[in-house]
Amino acid sequence: MKKVFLGFSIRILFFCLSLCFFFAGCKAGIEFSELPLGGDFSEKDKSGKMVSLKDFKEPVLLVFFGYTYCPDFCPNMLSKIKNAEQILDEKTKNSFRTVFISIDPLRDGPETVQKYVSFFLKNVSGFSFDQTTTNRLVKQYAAFVEETKDGTIDHSTYVYVLDANRKTRKLLKSTEDAETFAKTIEALSRNPVQSE
Repeated sequence: MKKVFLGFSIRILFFCLSLCFFFAGCKAGIEFSELPLGGDFSEKDKSGKMVSLKDFKEPVLLVFFGYTYCPDFCPNMLSKIKNAEQILDEKTKNSFRTVFISIDPLRDGPETVQKYVSFFLKNVSGFSFDQTTTNRLVKQYAAFVEETKDGTIDHSTYVYVLDANRKTRKLLKSTEDAETFAKTIEALSRNPVQSE
């Protein structure tokens, strides 16, 4: 009888431990690390305004490169971030800002870029810098940009997730869904100053 009871107890213990590991794994699904690219910058945009990522009050920033004439990725990404935002509670919605950097300074003026991104999101800033500054930021973020013969621009589609110290902590792929974006924002907003 004791052996039966002991065996039953062990099975219950293993079952409980399995549940603990399962739920712990779910909560720990988002991982962050300091990446050696991107980060803060202080540059004048084309209107002469100084732009520094550390000036934004939001502890989490989503930074990505695009342009207003982009036929697919840029509007799709802005729509995805909007869908992610709708998943979040009000406090978390206010904990992040999207920063859109134009890679087409010849056609994209500051007002045009801001109007474009504001069509999709409320908590968003769009910037256009001169070509030299744009090239420097593209290099800093290790982004890919190449103009094609038909006038479109091929470019990398990563979204850079920055913490409160403006360190790049994660790259989100364009293939990841809105739920993953929302979980990433939520996880980093709870602990916006990451430490190694």
